[in-house]
Amino acid sequence: MEKEVAILAIFVLPFLLASILYPETTLAETETFLVGWTKENNDSWFPNGTTFYDGDSLEFVFNQTNYNVVVVDKPAYETCQAPEAAFEYNSGDDTIPLKKGENFFICTKRECCENNMKMKIDAVAGQRPTKRKETGS
Repeated sequence: MEKEVAILAIFVLPFLLASILYPETTLAETETFLVGWTKENNDSWFPNGTTFYDGDSLEFVFNQTNYNVVVVDKPAYETCQAPEAAFEYNSGDDTIPLKKGENFFICTKRECCENNMKMKIDAVAGQRPTKRKETGS
């Protein structure tokens, strides 16, 4: 029992002390970006210059009868041919986390991808800058 307490103290104590000594320190923040996933909206999903971070998410909202979202690799993105093992999101409101590097999404219904209903997102490593509220003195 003493051994478990000692091990727990070794791992927990530094985080506890840091939160007491540096209360302004927060966990890394992530954001979820809403995507109105339609053929008509495919040129204006995000403002130019939007920075995405590893751990951010995209929430795809779409008509599940007409569209789907499939996470693919670069060759599948370029050819609009999803591999058989690719997972299809089709609830009409799906949240997909981004990983560091290139993230590729296509719609495989009704020749949507061939009509440019596809998305490439580059997510950078590191932490999103913390949003802090300024307080008066």
